[in-house]
Amino acid sequence: MAGVLYFGLVLVYSSCSSFTIPFTGQSKKSLDNGYRSMSPDDFQDQFYALKEVLLQNSDVKVLRLEKANTTYLEKLIADIINNNEIFFKKLKNGKITVLNTETPIHFSLPRGEVFLSRGLITKYLKNESMLASVISFELVKSERILYPKQTIIPTGHMTIERIMSLNRLGLAEKMEVHKWAHHISMRSGFSGEYYLSWLQVQNRNTADFLFQVADPNQLTREESLFKSFIIKNGTEEQVISRKTSTKNFYSLINRLRENI
Repeated sequence: MAGVLYFGLVLVYSSCSSFTIPFTGQSKKSLDNGYRSMSPDDFQDQFYALKEVLLQNSDVKVLRLEKANTTYLEKLIADIINNNEIFFKKLKNGKITVLNTETPIHFSLPRGEVFLSRGLITKYLKNESMLASVISFELVKSERILYPKQTIIPTGHMTIERIMSLNRLGLAEKMEVHKWAHHISMRSGFSGEYYLSWLQVQNRNTADFLFQVADPNQLTREESLFKSFIIKNGTEEQVISRKTSTKNFYSLINRLRENI
């Protein structure tokens, strides 16, 4: 009996050396030994890996483009990145995936992965500068890894709705991205006035763009705040902008409309 009691005391003592004593917050040996919190690179890798899981979803349809259209989109991204090397420290290239859906969608993942929907491009992006505005917005997010830090539990299944929710930013954060994207698109030779036009299109078609925001009133606030930003700052740099869209842009539009 004495031996059993002795063994019990030893067990209790050794247990207390490994676990925190309740309500004291003190421990002789932390349970965190050997634990490393998720670094920005870890988060980027995990978030980027969602691309493969998303595209494995049979409900997600990717539109196959002609070689000329793919080359055009690759060059568009390259122009934006190469004309803004001071900003883009990590991204040296990117890729645009066009989703075959009528719903106007745009989102991104790390490493320059940009997703646009056929419905977005054919119905709402009336010129090349508006297309560049959306791409610039997503490239800013991708470069700076501006995605809500959420715990992503791997399930082997990802929907567009879920990945869109992982892309949503609060109003303050989103406005900073808008400012950078506006500056970047202008530095790339696109007309800055169309960035505001892009925000106005979303605000006028709130019901269509509910996928993009949790609060529909946010689109109104974005347009208002961006107008104030433009009025206050004006055009800081005199850049010769493209007044008309290229033939390659219209070729892309025509190709996408063939699938309607």
